Amino acid sequence: MAARIVEDVETLKALADPARLSMLELMMTGHARSWTAKELATAIGMPVKKIYYHLALLEQRGLLEVRATQVVNGIIEKHYGASQKSITFQRGNGSPGVPAAGAEEVGRLVTTLFDQVEGTIMDGLRAGRVVMDRAAPDDRRVVVSYSTARMSPAQAGRFRDALLGVVAEFDAMAAPGMPTFELLVAFSPVDGHAGEDPVDGHAGEDPVDGHAT
Repeated sequence: MAARIVEDVETLKALADPARLSMLELMMTGHARSWTAKELATAIGMPVKKIYYHLALLEQRGLLEVRATQVVNGIIEKHYGASQKSITFQRGNGSPGVPAAGAEEVGRLVTTLFDQVEGTIMDGLRAGRVVMDRAAPDDRRVVVSYSTARMSPAQAGRFRDALLGVVAEFDAMAAPGMPTFELLVAFSPVDGHAGEDPVDGHAGEDPVDGHAT
């Protein structure tokens, strides 16, 4: 079950919905488990009748799969699972069949993702499940970090790949019963800084001043 790279507009639209994103997060976190519509509806607090539309859309975009079916009271019940363990978002490369994602779709998705992470953090803080304290145990400590760094384009590529690689490495070592941690990574060049030498203003190695969250 590999990472999914999403670059088309329709899939971005499907993901830019809090309910669908919550469902997909549940299924990717416990990727070995299968979920019925009723179980998913209970988990995210949505009426079962309303959840089928979202499930159908996620299945249509290949983001979830039907792993099993069974007949319950004469009705076919599907058991769903995530089609991938992680998702990376990027724009299409313009090749045939891969339309470039519009800025508005990307913006809605980013807003939904940040809102979801904010909700998780705030719910945890209010309930006392997590704390922002350096002395707190690692399974209760929440960290919110913002920074910038100057690096060459080649270094930026290595940094990005290494960061995502660390996430995949630790996830591969996970065992049943281990706690789940939510991580949202945003790594973006800052307009107007590339190629500007911070000391004398001369173009140098084309450094990239990027945001990492």
